[in-house]
Amino acid sequence: MRAYETELTFGGEKGHAVVVEFEKPWRLVSWSKYQYIVNWDLGGGVWFTPEWLETHSPDDGFCYEPLMDKELRYSRVRILEAGPVRAKIHWHYALCNPRYEIFNGNSTADEYYTVYPDGIAVRKLVGWPGNESEFGGNSHFWEVMEFILKTGGIPIEDVINKKECFSFQSEKGEKLSFPWPIPKPFAWGQEPLCNSYPQVKDWKFYIGRIYLKDRPDPFCMFVKDKRIFPYKPCSSTSYGSCNGDHPPLTLWDIGRRSTWEGGTSASFLSCQAIRHPGEKPPRPCVWLFLTGATEQDDAYLIDLGQSWYNPAYIIGPPPVTAGYGDEPVYYEGYSFSERAYQFIKMKGEKVNFLMMPSMDVINPVIRVSGWKAPSVSVSFDGYPLDTKDFQAQLKGDELLLWINKRVSKNTKVEIVEKGR
Repeated sequence: MRAYETELTFGGEKGHAVVVEFEKPWRLVSWSKYQYIVNWDLGGGVWFTPEWLETHSPDDGFCYEPLMDKELRYSRVRILEAGPVRAKIHWHYALCNPRYEIFNGNSTADEYYTVYPDGIAVRKLVGWPGNESEFGGNSHFWEVMEFILKTGGIPIEDVINKKECFSFQSEKGEKLSFPWPIPKPFAWGQEPLCNSYPQVKDWKFYIGRIYLKDRPDPFCMFVKDKRIFPYKPCSSTSYGSCNGDHPPLTLWDIGRRSTWEGGTSASFLSCQAIRHPGEKPPRPCVWLFLTGATEQDDAYLIDLGQSWYNPAYIIGPPPVTAGYGDEPVYYEGYSFSERAYQFIKMKGEKVNFLMMPSMDVINPVIRVSGWKAPSVSVSFDGYPLDTKDFQAQLKGDELLLWINKRVSKNTKVEIVEKGR
C-alpha cells in the first residue's frame, strides 16, 4: 500500500494528482484537473466520487461548491499519512461560485480520507459554513453526498449495468433497485426518494452501490445517527416529501447526465444534511461515510457497514473514562472516523484483551499508543497470526495494526512487542 504524488492523465488531460494504491483493482485519486475532488479510479477510464459539501442560494442561480474552482484558487490536497496499514489524505476547498465568490464570505470544507489495505476508506467531511458576510443570502440546502460516475471519453451506457445500474439498501437487506436509465419521476428530473419509497424513512443504514461492467462496483454508505451524521429531518419542498425523521434524499433520473470536455458523467442519488431553506449546519460540523469499491455481493456491504458501526465490546483493559491510573493498558474506545480500536500502553510489553463482537468484525484496525519496540507479534486465542494475516505500521510511539480476518466469535487477542 502506498500514497504518492504524480502527473496523471484522464480524458485527454494531464495534471498533478495524489494517488493511493493497494492490492486491489481500484485506487483513490485526487486530481488537479477535477479540482482535486477525491475519486475512486475503477479502471478503464471510469471514476466515482461520493461528492463534496455544496450549498445553493435562492438569491442567484449558482451552486457554491469546489467544482466551480477551475483555477484552483482554494482547492488543495496533501498526504497526511502513508504506510503499509493506512494512508490518509486531506482535501481543503471553498464553496464558491463561477466568479470565485465564496458563500457567506468564508464557507469552506476539509475532507479526510483514511484508506486501508482492503480498499475501503472512511470519508470524514468537516464543513465550515460561512459567517463572515451576507454574500449569497440564506442557503437553500446543504448537500453532503451524491453518487457521481465520471468517464474519460467513454459513454456511460458502455460501462453501466443496464438491468440494474444502481441500488440503495438498508441494514436489513431491504433494497431499491433501479435499471438504466432511471425512470424520470418529474419533468425536472428529480424527486425526494421517500415520495415514491416511503419505507426509507425507517431505515438505519443507507448503502448505495453503482453496478458496472467488467469493473469493481463503487459504493458509499452512511448511518442515521446524528452523532456521526447530523441532519435535519426530511422537509416539505415544492415537489413533495414525507416529513419523516431521516436525512433528505433525492433521486435523479437520466436527465442528470452531463458532458464535460473529456467524457460524460451521471448522478444517481444525493443526500442533503439540511433541506430547510434559511438554515445551516453549525460551524464546524462533521459527517462520516464509509466508501470504496467491491467485487463481492450486496450482503458483504451490509456486513461491512455493521462492522464499522457496531464495534465489538472490549473486555480486559479498563476504559479511560475515569482517567489514567496504575494499570499497564487502557482502552480508549473505538474511533468511527478511523475504523480503529484504540489502546494506550503505559508499561509492560504486551496488550491483551477479549474482543466480543455483536456483529462480525471485518478486518479490525487496532491502534496502540506507548509502543516501545520495532516489531510486533499478534495472536488470536493463543495462536500466532502469520505475517500475511496482518500489516503493522509504526510512527513514533504509535503502533497501527490492520488484521486481515473476520472475527465472528469472542476472541482473545494478544499483541506483543518484539525486538525491544
